[in-house]
Amino acid sequence: MLHVFVYGTLKPGGANYATYCAGKAIVVGRAHIIGQLYDLPLGYPAAIAAGGRIEGYLLAFAHPTSLADLDELEGCNPDGLPTANDYYRKLVKV
Repeated sequence: MLHVFVYGTLKPGGANYATYCAGKAIVVGRAHIIGQLYDLPLGYPAAIAAGGRIEGYLLAFAHPTSLADLDELEGCNPDGLPTANDYYRKLVKV
């Protein structure tokens, strides 16, 4: 099972939830991570490791291919350099 913490357009009610998560996430629960959230002028939020609390959702997907779909949405090449992507995946305690 694949677990993904979301805090922006992928959370329930967000602009991308219906397309990428609804019917695919088999568990959806409120959660938080430690960090700081910033509203970017690009129309989506960004999280950084810092003091504070970011509210979001923990989604559990049955199919690991869901991560590839999320990477495509975010324009992330997980095999490339992190500096070449706007989106960065990181393992964090939720």
